[in-house]
This record gives sequence, structure tokens and C-alpha cells, in this order.
Amino acid sequence: MKKTLSLFLGAAVLSVGAARAQQNLTTVQQVGSGHTATDTQTGRLNAIAVIQDGGGNTATATQAGNRNTIEQTQDGSRYQATATQNGNRNTISQTQEQVGIFFGGSLTATQTGNNNDIVQEQTGQGEASAVQIGDRNSATQSQVGRQLSAFITQVGNNNDAEQRQSGSGNTVTLLTTGNRNTSYQEQTDFNQTASGIQTGNGNSLSQRQSYAENTASATQTGNRNTVEQVQSDGALNAATSIQVGNDNQAYQTSLGNGNDAYIQQDSFNSFARQQQTGILNTAETYQGLSGQSSTTLQEGNNNITIVRQNHP
Repeated sequence: MKKTLSLFLGAAVLSVGAARAQQNLTTVQQVGSGHTATDTQTGRLNAIAVIQDGGGNTATATQAGNRNTIEQTQDGSRYQATATQNGNRNTISQTQEQVGIFFGGSLTATQTGNNNDIVQEQTGQGEASAVQIGDRNSATQSQVGRQLSAFITQVGNNNDAEQRQSGSGNTVTLLTTGNRNTSYQEQTDFNQTASGIQTGNGNSLSQRQSYAENTASATQTGNRNTVEQVQSDGALNAATSIQVGNDNQAYQTSLGNGNDAYIQQDSFNSFARQQQTGILNTAETYQGLSGQSSTTLQEGNNNITIVRQNHP
């Protein structure tokens, strides 16, 4: 369907370009019943393409500025897609597809600024929202399954966020304020929760979860900080990383069930690693001042490690 939409839009753009270059373009194709498409454009050389197949789908696209593009594809029933852009040379692509009995969901994308890009793809049932304010930001959201939720907000310039979900009942959120930050959040299986907050410049966040009912949280305040959290082959694990300062690194890996990992870095240029394999282990690391380094490895069950380095 995406390839069909691209060809559909491309052919229409060529036809309009040959006729009159300064015009805006809107193309809508609807197959089925009960669809609604509402498109509004202000400016020059903007393009909107909508394809709806199935029943009862709603697509809304609004653009103000120049050389913006919105593509919306809905294949199934009871899907909603909303795209809004203000600025120049922004692009939004939204795709929703029904799988079996799983249908109905919503995609929302909003951009203010220039040269921003949002890609949202949903197969099954869920909701995704992406908001970008600034220039040259990129957001990608991909969902396959049911009852999935994904949220991205980026304020600043040159930020890059990617969220990928499969399974059911998973929720992922990201809030970024600053410039040149990157994030990658991936969830598979069931009832996972991951959240990230980045405030500053040049921070990096990676969260990967599999199996069931794991929780990961990361907060970065400062510049050039790194957090990597991996939870796999188990359930009911919790990982938390809090960084305040610059150039800190935090790495957490949990393999097993019911493990709890916590890192707090109120420092500069510090390093912390926690690796847990087993059941009901607890690891806590607190770092202050600068230049601290700590590694915790736990194998087995019911182990507890608490590390404090120049931290109350």
C-alpha cells in the first residue's frame, strides 16, 4: 500500500508541476464506505495524498508553508490519522493497516519548523503521537500488535527519535528538549513500559525490552550523556537511570525475573554498569563529583549491591 501511495502522489505531482509550479496538490482515493478525508493547505508547492480502503476511516491533513508533504494510508476499519505542519519542507507519512480482528487506532503527527520528518506505521490496533518543534528533527514510530501506545515530543533542532513496538499492552514515551539528542526505544511481547526524558544537547538513550511487564525509565539532564537499558528473557524487571551533569555513561542489563537496577549520576564524566542474571536481585549505584567508575555483576538470586561514590 505504501508503494502504491508513493506512486499515486508522484504521478500527481508530475501532472501539477507540468501545469503550474506554484500550485498546491491534493489527491484523495477512497474505496469502501463511511470514510472522511479533510485536507487544508496554505502556501506554495505543498502536497497531500490520502488513500482509504475499508470502512469508517478518518484522515485530516493541514499544512501551512511551502514545499511540505503529507501522505496518509488507511487499510481497514475505524482508523484515524491527523497530520499538521507549519513551516517549510516538512514531511509526514502515516500508514495504518488492519490485521485479522485487530483494527481501529489513531495516529497524530504535528510539526512546527523546517525540514522535519515524521514516519508513523501501525499494523493492528494502537495509538501513536509525535510532536516536533524546531528544525531538522526526525521521529519514527512503528507498531505491530494490539493495544500499543507510543508518544514522542521533541523540542529543539537536529534530534532523532525512533520507537518500535510489537505484541500487546506496551507503552513507550519520550520527551526531548535540546539539540542533537538521539533515542531508540524497542518493545516486544506484553505489557512493557519504557520512558525517556532528555534535557540538554548531544544525549543518547537506548531502551530494549522483551518478554513481559518490564519497566525502564531514563532521565538525562545535561550534555553528551549516554544511557543503555536492556531487559530480556524475563518479567517484572525494573531499571532506572538518572543523569545530571555532562559526559556520564550508564549501562543496565537484566536477564531473569524481578530484578531491580538503579543508577543515579550527579556528576561529570562518570561510568556505571550493572548486569543482573537471575531472580530478585537488587543493584543500586550513586555517583557524585566527577570521574567515578563502577561495575556491578550479579548472578543468582536475591543478591543486593549498593555502591556510593562521593554521593550522599
